[in-house]
Amino acid sequence: MSNVRADLSLPHPGVAQILLDSGPMNFQTWTLMERLEESLVAARDQEARVVVIGSAVDGYFQAHGHIGNVVATFSGKEVDGDPMAGVRVQKELDTGPMVSIAAIDGQAWGGGAELAWSCDLRVASADATLGQPEVMIAASPAGGAARIAHLAGEATAKRIVLDGRPVGGAEAHRLGLVHRLTPSGGAVPEALEWAKWLAGRPPGALATAKRAVVGARGLALRDALRAETAMFVERLSTSEIQVLALEVQTRYDEGADSYAAFKLPRD
Repeated sequence: MSNVRADLSLPHPGVAQILLDSGPMNFQTWTLMERLEESLVAARDQEARVVVIGSAVDGYFQAHGHIGNVVATFSGKEVDGDPMAGVRVQKELDTGPMVSIAAIDGQAWGGGAELAWSCDLRVASADATLGQPEVMIAASPAGGAARIAHLAGEATAKRIVLDGRPVGGAEAHRLGLVHRLTPSGGAVPEALEWAKWLAGRPPGALATAKRAVVGARGLALRDALRAETAMFVERLSTSEIQVLALEVQTRYDEGADSYAAFKLPRD
């Protein structure tokens, strides 16, 4: 599978873009996940703060996992690529220091949907479809059920996982599974524009903020608040952050409102 690619580029300072390409329907193979893992490592090495995962194949973010690849693996047959690469990729996108954005144009089913669910943020076009069709072959998702339930609640997870039929981009947006909705073909440009904005934060800001959210998982509220407060104290005890904080207060003192004090757009 030498033609399988996960092409890395750096379109803006601090922003990495990875476009996946594994044939006409962009099936998720173990080899493709190895390539994606390599590109994620390279993006981190080049100090990317935000990574956008998109597709180089029109109409397909990823059709779904390559079924032949999966069946061969669990039948004990020799396969190309490392079957654990996808697990490592999802962990990196979910808990690693870079903010990850899935840019979903077209179909994202099964493993493709699970790759999108593992990202921090999702941008989808109106003609995107996201689904977990495993029930149609008496199988179960490989993480999709748990991730959907975590993102949007058990009721939404049951609707998608038990029914088997995909949801469109607009419905996924309404359900809270997708953060931004774009016209057809607009997911990657929108995701890159969002990534450019996010990457403008001071060094360490995004990784720390993401760690605060991810670190609260599975904790009682009291423990989560304690951990978050400790992180706040740690960060505000550094001279660099104190300087940034006092610059905000100075703008307030000079008459700025909150938007201007924090340099936030009003739109």
